[in-house]
This record gives sequence, C-alpha cells and structure tokens, in this order.
Amino acid sequence: MSPNKLSPTRWRHWHRWLSLLFGIQLVIWSISGSYMVLVELGFIHGDHLVSKPKTTLVTTGVRPVSDVLKQHPAATKVSLQNQFINGRWQPVYHLTANELTLLNANTLKPINLSESDIARIAAQRFSGAASITSVTLLQDKAPSEIPSSILPVWQVNFAGISAPTLYLHPATGDVVTKRHNYWRLFDFFWMLHIMDYEHRADITNGWIQFFIAGNIALFITGVALLIFTLRKPESLGGRQ
Repeated sequence: MSPNKLSPTRWRHWHRWLSLLFGIQLVIWSISGSYMVLVELGFIHGDHLVSKPKTTLVTTGVRPVSDVLKQHPAATKVSLQNQFINGRWQPVYHLTANELTLLNANTLKPINLSESDIARIAAQRFSGAASITSVTLLQDKAPSEIPSSILPVWQVNFAGISAPTLYLHPATGDVVTKRHNYWRLFDFFWMLHIMDYEHRADITNGWIQFFIAGNIALFITGVALLIFTLRKPESLGGRQ
C-alpha cells in the first residue's frame, strides 16, 4: 500500500464520511439511552397509575371453598377477593381453571362483567382524578403498545397530559397492564435505540450490527487522526 493511502488527508476523508453516515445514530443512541437511564423504570411501567382500594372483605353469607371445588373440580386456584360490581364492593371468588372466572361468593353463580362494571372498576383502581374518556373491548387486533397475547382485554382511557390507559381482564376486571405517554415515549426511544422498527424486540438485528461496525470504523479513523495530530500537528493543519 502506498504511503499516500495512509496519509492524514485520507484518514480525515474517511472519518468525515463515516461521521456523516453513522454520527447521527450515535446522537440518537445518546438521547434515547439517557431517557431510558434517567427516568425511573417503575414510573415508566405505570406503577403510579393504579392503587389498591382500601376495602373490608365481608365474609357474611360467603359459601366455603369446598363448595366451589365441588362445583368446579377442574379449578387449580381459588381465591376470595373484593370486586366493585353494580356500584358496590362485594366478595367474589376468583377462579382459575381452563379460563379465569368470577363467581358470586354467596350464590356461586358466574359473574359477567359489563362495560359499565369495567368502567367503575377502572375508576376505582385508577390513582388519579382524571375522568374516563373511552371504554373499548379489544378482541381481534391489539394496538402496538400491548402484546396480542393478552387479548381479549378492555381498554380504558383517561384524560390528562400523560393520556393514561388501563387494560383490564374482561372476566375478572383485574388490571393486566398500564400505559401512558411517558411509557410510549420510552417505547419509541427503545425502538430507535435497538433499531428494530417493526417488532421492537430484536437487539441483534442487521441494522444495529451494521451501525455498530460503522461506528467502530469511525472510532478507528478518529484514533488514527489523533495519533497523526499528536505526532505532527502540522500534518493536519497545513501551513499557518
């Protein structure tokens, strides 16, 4: 290789073009990484959006668990809980079998939660004071912010700057997950950071590998220019 090919001018030329091609992604990595590190993960997960209501579980007239198991022998888990139904807190059996079911704890009859029940439960679980803007049962297509594996699910949107959303299980009214604008921004930055623009899950995709290789090349050319500068500053600056 001729000396000219390793001249400072050649290294500077490579470094300039690599900076144009890969420097922007370095800035994106810095900004997105800073947001993901500086903002508390519990806040991003929306832990502040829900609270556990302080209620007293009334067991008067509640049928024993043995009656539940007699009626539902396939049950793998049975728990007695309070749920907000028909405008009041009442004891229910949370039953896990082939699917989740709620039973009236006094009559052992199945409970089918209506849209108004879901809205009331969401309002009770929501920790803020914002009003509900919409209640939608999602069955076939999930929005990009939740996995399709949790369908069907009720989507309850609240007013406010952060546009909080609670997702509730249709059979039990349990909060499955939470979303808000700060989570959505985190998700957007995560997409930019790992460069998986479709599924936002593959951290070893071709794009990120290509840009990592490019930034290594950018680093190498920068080190080469630094060495030339330290050895002979005038080689880069020309005549003064």
